Amino acid sequence: MEIKNKSIENLMQLGFNNLEAEIYFHLLSNLPMTAYKIGRQLNKPTANVYKAIDSLSKKGAVMFEDNNKKHCKAISPDEFFSQYEKNIIDKTNSTKKLLNNIDKESFDERSYTIESVPLVFERFNTMMKKCKVVAVIDAFPKTLELVLDSINEAISRGVEVFIEVYEPIEIKGANVSYANFGGKVIDYWKSQQLNLIIDGEEHLISLMNNDLSQINQATWSNNTYMSCMLYAGFMREQTMMKIMSKVDKPNFEKEVKKLLENQRFFFNSKVPGFDKLFNVRL
Repeated sequence: MEIKNKSIENLMQLGFNNLEAEIYFHLLSNLPMTAYKIGRQLNKPTANVYKAIDSLSKKGAVMFEDNNKKHCKAISPDEFFSQYEKNIIDKTNSTKKLLNNIDKESFDERSYTIESVPLVFERFNTMMKKCKVVAVIDAFPKTLELVLDSINEAISRGVEVFIEVYEPIEIKGANVSYANFGGKVIDYWKSQQLNLIIDGEEHLISLMNNDLSQINQATWSNNTYMSCMLYAGFMREQTMMKIMSKVDKPNFEKEVKKLLENQRFFFNSKVPGFDKLFNVRL
């Protein structure tokens, strides 16, 4: 029963209605039969069953025996989903092209709430692809694992990546700050965060539950001023993490002085968002 319920739920998420999903599942586990017999076994009105089977046929999920009895046979899941997936991809790509050609009225700097976990990761990856100069990241272990590919791709394009992590990790080409009390932070939050600011122009701030199945809070905006301020704040925090990691070192004072001398500020680094703010102000 659990397999049936979960299968029907998934089929409905893929575009089947409830009756279509029930019929397809029923036919997969039985010999071919008429719509009338399906209706009797499922205790559904025959007219509704005929309509659902017609829809399933057009979807490529069932076929009919070539005689007057019209026995229905379910297409195997492998065969059905292979062609169904191709069809969905074709429609998705076609629709994407159409919608991307819509003229946008104006630049929008409002802040928006995100309530979908997959959208958080998709937005992160999209932002990393757009990033031109510098990305500042603060990521807990589970979220970091899922975005490493987009981080590495940005680094390979020459993007400077500054990232605060909570477990020791080496990311070639990135400026990594490790919070050596990261385990305590994760235990305290009992959740997973993923924060990103790109070029001081756009930011994503997100906190999800520990198994990444639910959003606790997530916002995105390309508000330039907010993004610049978050950029500055996150960069200062990463510097603080580096200073704290050197507290017990014998050359602490020398190391800290070096860190502070190399500290990034708007006036001594090239941040596109700040240039935009400066030009607007003028």
